Amino acid sequence: MSNATTYPTSHGTRATAPSREARHGAKLTFLINSMEGGGAERAMANLLHHLEGHLPADRVDLVLLDDLPVVQELPAWVNVVKLDGRGSMLRSARVLAGYFRSARPELCVSYLARSNSLNVLFSAINRHRAVISERVQTSSHLSTSRAGALYRYITRRTYPRAHRVIAVSEGVADDLINHFEVPREKTRIIGNPIDAAALNIAASETPALPLPRRFILAVGRMVVNKNFAMLLEGYARAQPSAELVILGDGPERPALEHMINAFGLAGRVHMPGFVRNPYPIMAQAEALVSCSNAEGFPNTIIEAMSLGTPVIATDCPSGPSMVLRGTALKGAPIETNARDGLLIRMGESEELARALAILEDPRNRDDYGARARSRAQAFGVDAVVRDYLDIIETCMRS
Repeated sequence: MSNATTYPTSHGTRATAPSREARHGAKLTFLINSMEGGGAERAMANLLHHLEGHLPADRVDLVLLDDLPVVQELPAWVNVVKLDGRGSMLRSARVLAGYFRSARPELCVSYLARSNSLNVLFSAINRHRAVISERVQTSSHLSTSRAGALYRYITRRTYPRAHRVIAVSEGVADDLINHFEVPREKTRIIGNPIDAAALNIAASETPALPLPRRFILAVGRMVVNKNFAMLLEGYARAQPSAELVILGDGPERPALEHMINAFGLAGRVHMPGFVRNPYPIMAQAEALVSCSNAEGFPNTIIEAMSLGTPVIATDCPSGPSMVLRGTALKGAPIETNARDGLLIRMGESEELARALAILEDPRNRDDYGARARSRAQAFGVDAVVRDYLDIIETCMRS
């Protein structure tokens, strides 16, 4: 009889954890809140795909804290364990405790604040090494959260105790060091893996929904931090000939629908929800627009650039200025703010309207599309995979 320990999964079945004799074969856990449609979720799914062949399949678990639909395409080689944390820190701690007692990984790599904090907390109990990855500019992100004060306290108490802290950009790292007391020597900057060849293959598929003949695209969860309200204001000001498509969903949808009606944009703005493969749509868009108040590593921006789609982005903390190589200056011509796209100031819908007007000219779209594709080559996948493997191997030896 097997002496393996079991713990419940989300579908009422039982998932088997390695027995004490076999635990040496399952040393590494990846931990994230869920595999819904966000950028962090897509980044972890992509990373796991690229780690295939580098890590033994029988040694890797992907643990999802919440029982939510999995919309990301996950690699078959990873053992997926779905828990039932229901978005709660306390409930997530209870269900995760059972997993750690059973699986006893030597190393846990986590994404997103709740998973990161719990990873560090349990590392003190289970003696595993906690590697956490911060995907956004933490100060800006928490400033819009209803539980921001609590999460700032938890972050300051846990993040400095992690074995390593991965930041997706220098700005994210500086924020953690300056405002959350993370020791600089523990931090390492690793971007997200952007596989241009895979993106172009995905983009060659038929779009999952009917599209306008000409359209501008925005992608992301409908949350305050993505500032789709600014997008609608700027679009209403500019009245471009192209329609607007927003891919994604979230709690701000009702407010955005109200704005669309108030601005008289019904029939010109389309919000079809989350699309599993957005790349055929992205490749056909005349431009990708990002109005975020904060970014970590702007995955969507670089993906669009890889497909030759021009980009308009706000100069928010802390990724777009690095990607587009520039700074948005008050009063400066928008065309001079950045080398590789149109960079505008946060919250400035009038500047967005001017940027949209610039891209009305197809010659400008061709120019910025070529710049985008060239710049995106700097964000390849090989270096990211090597950096993650180096951290994993170093931490498991130490």
